[in-house]
Amino acid sequence: MRIYIYKMALVNTAYDAIQDEYLNIRMDNERLFKERLSKTYESHPKLQKLDEEIRDLQLKCSLADLKGADTSELKKSAEDAKNRRLELISSEGIDPEYDKMIYTCPYCHDTGHIETEGGIYEKCRCFRLKESAVLLKEFGAAELLKNNNFSKMRTDVIRGENRDKFLKAVDFCKDFIDKFDTEYKNIMFFGAVGTGKSFLSCCIADELIKSYHSVAYMSAKKLFDSLADSEFSRDQDADIIKERIYESELLIIDDLGTEMTNNFTCSELFAIINERFNSKKSVIISTNLELPQIRDTYSDRIFSRIMGSYDILRLSGADIRTDIAIEK
Repeated sequence: MRIYIYKMALVNTAYDAIQDEYLNIRMDNERLFKERLSKTYESHPKLQKLDEEIRDLQLKCSLADLKGADTSELKKSAEDAKNRRLELISSEGIDPEYDKMIYTCPYCHDTGHIETEGGIYEKCRCFRLKESAVLLKEFGAAELLKNNNFSKMRTDVIRGENRDKFLKAVDFCKDFIDKFDTEYKNIMFFGAVGTGKSFLSCCIADELIKSYHSVAYMSAKKLFDSLADSEFSRDQDADIIKERIYESELLIIDDLGTEMTNNFTCSELFAIINERFNSKKSVIISTNLELPQIRDTYSDRIFSRIMGSYDILRLSGADIRTDIAIEK
């Protein structure tokens, strides 16, 4: 029996769509494999005859084994045929992989799962990449990451001391990415509107997704609305989103402070920060609030947890987006 381990749930329709995608990949690769094999045999008929001879000898050897008969001569003939095949492949420059199945993912062989010790099957890195794409699309962040990543970074519009701060923040973010699997960290970006907080959050998300990590990127409003739906309704999708909030390898909460703040949001924010801290799952928060406002808006215990377990990065300066728009 195969045991499958899932750290993040997908709604059934999304999971089925990914499985259908894997099925199509396998079918396409099988077609390509058959086409390649057919063309190879067409160009090298001697190779086809040798392969048929080897298969026939192997079958005879297996049948002889079942009967308890002597198979030494059959094995010797099969080995001789294999050597002749190797010589033919070498002399005629045939691709030695001509009879190997084609796989898009060499790790899971296009199944989406990898068997670990004890017969347990876990999601392959390629599955996690597809999963992150689904999550980002559902959270409305897919397009955001396309337009906000390190390849789109502009530092020429930032001046003086603010530019130095921004570049130091970029270096910190790259170090965060490089050490993500070995060093547990959380980040809070704060500062005025348009200073690059959300942009750097997107850059981190983009790079980690490329390295097959699960990332949930949500605005504070979307996050707390989803948690409210899960708490006060029977919406199964809302429960799944709640699981993603807690189980993704990285959770990014964008624009904290723009949501409607009340006892519920404060309680849920502390639960997220505390539980993800206990399970050593990273969080990135961006906010336009100043630190005293965070303490006054939420609670002393939330403020204390953030100050004690987050790297606080302040970004300052004029609105970068406005400067770029004026330049255009």
